[in-house]
Amino acid sequence: MSKKRDSASFLDEEAKKMKLDIYSSSGLASDVKQEEDGSEGVIDPPASAVVDNQGSLSPLMENKPRNQDDKDFSSGSVPASTHDHDSETKKTGSSSSSLTESASCSSINERTLVYKKSLTRDDVFYCRLMIPLELGKEFLPEPERYKGRYDMTEISVMDHKRRIWEMEASFDELSSSYMFFLNWDKYVKKYGLEPEDVIFLYEDPTIDDYFLIEYEKRKRDSNPKETT
Repeated sequence: MSKKRDSASFLDEEAKKMKLDIYSSSGLASDVKQEEDGSEGVIDPPASAVVDNQGSLSPLMENKPRNQDDKDFSSGSVPASTHDHDSETKKTGSSSSSLTESASCSSINERTLVYKKSLTRDDVFYCRLMIPLELGKEFLPEPERYKGRYDMTEISVMDHKRRIWEMEASFDELSSSYMFFLNWDKYVKKYGLEPEDVIFLYEDPTIDDYFLIEYEKRKRDSNPKETT
């Protein structure tokens, strides 16, 4: 009987050691209390906590910053993106940036510059934009005469603030040029364009119904001299 008791006691001690080794090797540190009768009990960690790699208890829910994908855009604000114009164009003054408030960089990279022009006085003050025939044919329909007059083509243009400007393009035989009328003068006035400012027209495969328009203002003299 005595030998049998000793063997059982030995097995109990080995089992306890194995149990402690398992908790220790897995990083699950726990408090062990020694009761008066010599038995040991493992206190389970509370459900509201997890064990970190050092064995210390840390809160299950921490105030950690959310990752980039979890940012809240409910306010409608989206980070703005920046880009340059065509490589042959050098910025000299303030400019617009088409669709940068909402379009992605990939969309901007897909668009194609179809026309650019340094505005003349006639473009600004005569309420029409003149585009030479050879250049205009690249993105406008061929002029067609009907009953002695050339057809009028409706053009929809979207500016950098996503405002749509409905314009009309017609062919002027005398100047051999296309003329943009109807709201062109309002666009010029809206953004304060002046002679020598540059406008850019783009086509974008993701926006089939509109041309995109941007402008770049020439550098103004901050302290213009008075003339007599």
